[in-house]
Amino acid sequence: MKKGLEDLGLDGIEELDELEEKNMDGYNELGLVPPEGSGTFISPILIPSRMDSRVVGYEDPSTHAMFWFTIHNDDNTYYIKDLGLFFKMLHIPDETAHASHH
Repeated sequence: MKKGLEDLGLDGIEELDELEEKNMDGYNELGLVPPEGSGTFISPILIPSRMDSRVVGYEDPSTHAMFWFTIHNDDNTYYIKDLGLFFKMLHIPDETAHASHH
């Protein structure tokens, strides 16, 4: 997970929490700009989520139409043919849920 956070340009989970908190109102609308060179099978675009699955959308650059797909916390890499890019979920453990079980 640490490598995944570094790939997103973050030093730790606290920075992800801070980023989400700052952008909570516009987080889903603003989207995620992937790091340069990502999107390959070896270096997929990482989508952070605390859920077991997440719906991801992208805008077609020519028509501006929105398209959606779902990725899961199943360690698979997802290829989106229309984009020619690979995606993978970066599962972020839910510390509050884990703490309530102890």
